[in-house]
Order: sequence, then C-alpha cells, then structure tokens
Amino acid sequence: MKKQLGLILIFAVLLIGFSGCIFKGNDDNNGSSGMPTIPVDNVSEIVALGNSIPSGFEYLGSRSLTSDDVNKDYAKAENVLEASEGIYKSTAQDYYIIAIKFSDITSAESFIANYKSTFKVLNNNETFQLVEFNGHEATRALSYSTVGGKQAPRYKYFWSNDRIVFIIEGNSDDPTIGLDFAKATGY
Repeated sequence: MKKQLGLILIFAVLLIGFSGCIFKGNDDNNGSSGMPTIPVDNVSEIVALGNSIPSGFEYLGSRSLTSDDVNKDYAKAENVLEASEGIYKSTAQDYYIIAIKFSDITSAESFIANYKSTFKVLNNNETFQLVEFNGHEATRALSYSTVGGKQAPRYKYFWSNDRIVFIIEGNSDDPTIGLDFAKATGY
C-alpha cells in the first residue's frame, strides 16, 4: 500500500513538473517565437546596428516614421506605436532597416499580410521565398526596378518578432547584402 501511494505521489509531482508548474524549463530570454526578446523602449535603437554593420557600409543615422509614413510607403498599418528607419550607405549602395512597433501581435501579423499583398506576383512564381537566419524564418521578396533602362532585381526581407516588424531594403541586385543586414539585426 505504501509503495502504491509513493508511486502515485511521484507520478503527481512529475506530472505537475512537466506541466510547467514547478520546473521552469529552458528560459533563455526568448519570446514565444524562439527569437530573442527585443528591447522595445525605443525602435530607433533597434535599427542602429552598432558594430554589426555589414562590411563596406556606414551608418548615417535614423529617422522616425509616422503611422502615415508606414501606410504610404509600405502597407496599411493599424495600431502603430512607433516606427524608425536606419540608414546605411556604401560607395555604391544604400540600405535601410525599418522597425515598426505595433500595439499587439495581431496588428503586426496583419501588417505583414498587407505588405505581402503589395508585391506584384512574378510569372515564374519566385516573388516570395522563405529564408532562415537567427533561428527564425523571414520572407524574401523579389521585385524588379528599372535602372539605366534595364530591369534589375531588388530583394527585401521582412519578418515579425512579437509586436515588431522588420523590413530590410536596398538598391542592390545581390540578395546576400540584404540578408547580411537582416542577420546583423540579431532578431
């Protein structure tokens, strides 16, 4: 009888422990998406890469974006709390890191869907591609711009981390440069 009662108690403790009531498990300061938690005090700090700037680029500064700027330049956005754009330049290219903080995750996800719908779907069905970096997936969007009378590919990377949406864009036809900027965010 004592053995059965002991087994029941051990089973109950293990069941409670596995449910998370006793044992915390792996708490490595990540959000629900598995990505690092973002310091959301000021998004202008997020777009300044510090020592992580890709080689050959210089940080020129950041500028605040209004909700109207986001709606006009990117896509319909509701519940924007704050937005900022980090500006980077090399001798031949310009790159921008945009961070938009929303009041809730649903608004961030809705913005991503709205932003995705602004891209022209290409005939070869290569408009969007999922890429992985920093432990998560992001969308790489391919579009074309006319440069010197010829069509040149342009790549944008975008993803959300909790309530913050990131957009990386620039004027290079090399997709690895934008990916380097996306990785450099750390998010």
